[in-house]
Formats: sequence, C-alpha cells, structure tokens
Amino acid sequence: MNFIVTWLNVFRDVLSDKTRIRVTDQEVGHHCKTLAKAITRDFRPDLVVAIDTGGSIPGELIGQCLGLPVVHIVIRRDIKMIRRYGLDPVPLRWIMSLYHHYLFQTAKPIISTSLPVNVSGKRVLIADDAMHTGATVDVAISYLKKGGVTDVKVASLSYVGVRMPDYSVLPRGNYCFPWSRDYK
Repeated sequence: MNFIVTWLNVFRDVLSDKTRIRVTDQEVGHHCKTLAKAITRDFRPDLVVAIDTGGSIPGELIGQCLGLPVVHIVIRRDIKMIRRYGLDPVPLRWIMSLYHHYLFQTAKPIISTSLPVNVSGKRVLIADDAMHTGATVDVAISYLKKGGVTDVKVASLSYVGVRMPDYSVLPRGNYCFPWSRDYK
C-alpha cells in the first residue's frame, strides 16, 4: 500500500512540475510581509531558521519584518542524479523525471551543516519556500528539539502535498520562485 501511495505522489509531483506558477520578486516580498503579519498574531519566535537554499530569501525577509536574527541550516537529500535530462528524447525525459521524483519521495534528508548558535530554550520559526513531503521540515524540527528548543513552528510560502505548514500564504500548488533553477 505504501508503495502505491509513493508512486501516486511521484505522478502528482511530475504533473505539477509541468504546471508550475511563476512568482515574481515583488510578489515574494509582499507574500513574506503577509506571512510575517500572520505569524505575529499567535507566535513570538526568538529566532528564524532558514532552510537553505529555497528558504534563504523568505527566511531573511521574514526575519527582517519581525526584527529577528536569521540563521541558515543546510539540509540535503543524497540523490546522485544530475537533473540534465531536459535535452533527452521525450520518453527518456519522462522516465528520468519519474525516477528523480521517486528518489525525492524516498531519499531521507540529512543535515549538512550545524547551527552556529545555541538554540536551547528558544522559540524558533523554520522558514522555507515550499513544503513538499514535509521530510525536510521533520529533520529540522527533530534537530532543533535535540538542541533544546521550546517551541517550533513552520512558515512556508507554499505547500505542494497534503501536509500544510503552520503558516503559509499561497494556496496549495507548485510554484516557481526567482531563485529556482528553472525560473527563466
């Protein structure tokens, strides 16, 4: 059953990749301000942890709006595949795209760098651009809780899967941000 759910998620991801909605720099700034306002209604974080690379810009903008320090954490999936198959023949392109999304769904993210600050006893806001499976956020939450964080919330501009972040401004869907590789 788990296998079927994974492959359904893979097909959903591949199809949503073909219909990504572009978000401009100006829209990102506006969305981050809106997100910061929503956060202050019921959560007062001491620190923003931005998940590199997608969460770097939203994390910095949200931290600036909230007047909070921002630290960056690198979390990666160990996928040994180069995503260059855009030039391949169409059938091969689809196969490679399916395989890439399968690896993304099944490879467990790992922390590549540790935080440069002590987070013990702090309330932390994790910032990212998009929440897909939630696996990256789960790794970050686990890491922060081991560091003694008292409360953790997640802010993301968008979400793709069924799992929602605590704070989000864009409706469910797949978005292409200015820092995305395929934005142009």
